[in-house]
Amino acid sequence: MKGFLHLRVRIHRWVVSWMIIGVVCGVVAITNILEHNLTRAQEGILIAVGILNWMLGGLVCYALEGVRIEESHPPAPKPQQEALPRPDYQSYAASDFVLPGSRKSLLPPRYR
Repeated sequence: MKGFLHLRVRIHRWVVSWMIIGVVCGVVAITNILEHNLTRAQEGILIAVGILNWMLGGLVCYALEGVRIEESHPPAPKPQQEALPRPDYQSYAASDFVLPGSRKSLLPPRYR
């Protein structure tokens, strides 16, 4: 069984905005219903619109993958590459010691 701490929930910003707007509209609707400021038909329509908002919101979030639950895996260890033995000397190509175009040597005559 996988633990709860190994799950990562990713929520897009627009999903949070949609939920906040839904909660605010719900609070306004419940306040109006409880204060008896609406007729019976208006209350029914208001409740139907609220339920429709949450159902469509869930459907849109599901369709657009607005909320994803993923397993969080620890980063895989990088394979260690064995270091190749370095030679004690470093070789250079002969053309590294010649001026381009004139073929004159950069080194003094005793090193030629």
